[in-house]
Amino acid sequence: MSKYFGFAQELLDKGLARPTGVYEQVELYDLLVQTTDDRDFYLSLAEKKGGSVLDLACGSGRLLKPLAELGLEVVGLDLSRAMLDLARQNLGENKNVHLIQGDMRSFSLGVKFNTIIIPYFSLIYMLTDAERKSVFQQCWKHLHEGGLLAFDFLTGEIEEGEHWPALALQGIHPISGEVLISVVQIKGLAGNLRQLNQINYCLKPAAQTYEITVQASKEALVSADRMEKLVSDCNFSIEGVYGGYLREKYTGGEECVIVARKC
Repeated sequence: MSKYFGFAQELLDKGLARPTGVYEQVELYDLLVQTTDDRDFYLSLAEKKGGSVLDLACGSGRLLKPLAELGLEVVGLDLSRAMLDLARQNLGENKNVHLIQGDMRSFSLGVKFNTIIIPYFSLIYMLTDAERKSVFQQCWKHLHEGGLLAFDFLTGEIEEGEHWPALALQGIHPISGEVLISVVQIKGLAGNLRQLNQINYCLKPAAQTYEITVQASKEALVSADRMEKLVSDCNFSIEGVYGGYLREKYTGGEECVIVARKC
């Protein structure tokens, strides 16, 4: 089965767009990812615990610098070298953050942390329970006794078939001046999986040109009860299951936050 569908497939078939990897256009990442809703939650959690913090799937370093500014020892791990290069640029002269390329399912750093965070719904790319448990097992190995694991994820049911496209972003790149319009279409698959096609329309006024690119990714949604059991099975005690970053009790909905302690 092709990972492309709908209008994205039509654009590719007619040669009007080119496919790109998820991390190929890293220069647009910070424009696409501008969320700050989770910032205070993760910062306050790590600051209260103190010591060291590991940010898994750290991306361009959105949380690394503010964590370091709290006086914490900070390590950022990401699968993509290109994203780590962008994080390094964003950190500037900050020497209190160490960046490591690695897979959250199998990393081995030889050190332990007081807190590990997995922000911005990054676990959505773990498509099976086995992959998710691998992540939690690695986190357990890399936490001090009593250390905290905190992450957010998407829950709910996915209706199978193609869904209507939705505007994901529109903005102007602060440096290049390029205009970016991003549209996402979802195709629900069996087993609570979904295929995403993201069409990026990049207008370049200075050069009077444009480019259309298509990114494809597969994601998984997991119920809160199921995720809680996976964490518990990896020898964590659940500290809280929240419906948001204000620590309100989870009573259903599309987003969930879990905080767990290493037993």
